[in-house]
Amino acid sequence: MSEESKTPKATESRRNFIKTAAATGATVAAAQSASAGVYKSILPATVLGANEKIRTGHIGIGGMGRADLRFVMMRNDMEPIALCDLYSKNLERALEFAKKKPGLDPTTHHDFREIIENKDVDAVVIATPDHWHCLTTMYAADAGKAIYCEKPAATTIEEGHAMVDAVRRNDVVFQAGNMQRSGAHFQEAVQMIREGYIGKVHRVQTWIHDKEPIAGIGMGEDDQAKYEAMGLDWDFHQGWTEHKPFNTNRWIYNFRWFLDYSGGKITDWGAHLLDIALWAMENEDVKPNLQPKSVVANGGKWVLEDNRTTPDTLDILFEFDDFTMSFENRVWNHHVPADADDHGIMFHGTLGSLQVSRGGYQVWPTDNNVPKGEKSSVEAKKVGGGPLNEPHWENFANCVRSGEDPICTVEVINNTSRLCHLGTCSYVAGGAKLGWNADKQKFTGADKKAVKAANNWAYRDYQNGWSLKAPYYRG
Repeated sequence: MSEESKTPKATESRRNFIKTAAATGATVAAAQSASAGVYKSILPATVLGANEKIRTGHIGIGGMGRADLRFVMMRNDMEPIALCDLYSKNLERALEFAKKKPGLDPTTHHDFREIIENKDVDAVVIATPDHWHCLTTMYAADAGKAIYCEKPAATTIEEGHAMVDAVRRNDVVFQAGNMQRSGAHFQEAVQMIREGYIGKVHRVQTWIHDKEPIAGIGMGEDDQAKYEAMGLDWDFHQGWTEHKPFNTNRWIYNFRWFLDYSGGKITDWGAHLLDIALWAMENEDVKPNLQPKSVVANGGKWVLEDNRTTPDTLDILFEFDDFTMSFENRVWNHHVPADADDHGIMFHGTLGSLQVSRGGYQVWPTDNNVPKGEKSSVEAKKVGGGPLNEPHWENFANCVRSGEDPICTVEVINNTSRLCHLGTCSYVAGGAKLGWNADKQKFTGADKKAVKAANNWAYRDYQNGWSLKAPYYRG
């Protein structure tokens, strides 16, 4: 690539070309995406674009990050040109994998800001631990990059607000990794609920259960020097959170079981399940704002003998104006009733019930509200699942070219993540039932001690030189 093509002016011209040239493919796109018209009322429009490749920079390339890298490499219209991770072994694995595709030789980086500063990067793919989602998104948005960020949006309610502001202020494309929204069977189930197929829904259940042994993830290893010799930057990994002694369980995949960096199963799987539940029950797609009146979380770490700080048993109940929604998780026993999956969403309406999971959806009619002598309008049915990730990346690529909002916008993931955080805050506050003031974005209630604890957790301070305000780091 010539030096001229790397200048800011040339880079901006190239990005404009990627967006504007998409118009020439609109007619072809209309024919190719005809099936999407079935769900037109709930899906943002997408337009197939030009042949110009979207060049991606990947921030965080552990398990999920490498999966995202694979989805990018499967596409002929996207090209990964830069990889970043705090752990050298992750970089080595990802680079080796990328080079298996002819012509690919991405650069490697330790500091994610180098990816942001690379003028050749059109879109960043963020698959860091949860507590880094906000900062990397804001840096990328300020640099004018398109963003694909794994769920949840953030680790605090305040971070979520900052992410929405950064994306909209900079007018960049943002897609959250909630790929279930791109599954045809999820879309059909959502449309059925919205159209009243099972009547008026007044109860929604979500659940995910596991079968971990009592030992759980164990106690981890504490030999920091050993892992620093293997290329780990422990201080950078902890970032803005309170720095704690090194332990392998606080790192890589298991970070999500520590409240410092995540929320456990509620933000891990709840961010997928509650997302579909909210989508079906709300009235807006791109900028939703359906929020509960109250929340109560019951549970604890009662069974597992490891060093996680998130609960192994959790039941959360959200109260809305005319329905309730719940999230359930058992880490140590995955048994569910017959015909149910180990994860799912169940909608209970006045005319029937509908369960949807990644395996498909199923409908059961109920006749107690059908006039005598009449047949129910609800038919028992069972529909299988289908692709999720491939159409989700297709939607993102199309929107990078068109400049339109993808199917899972920053408002969407913030609204879903906020619901998860409300549950975590109630848990941190001792399981108190808390009111939620949507206008002020604060907890309310008679138990002032619990309200204070919940609000403090929702808006906890950034530390170690990091900030939610630019330049974001003053170390």
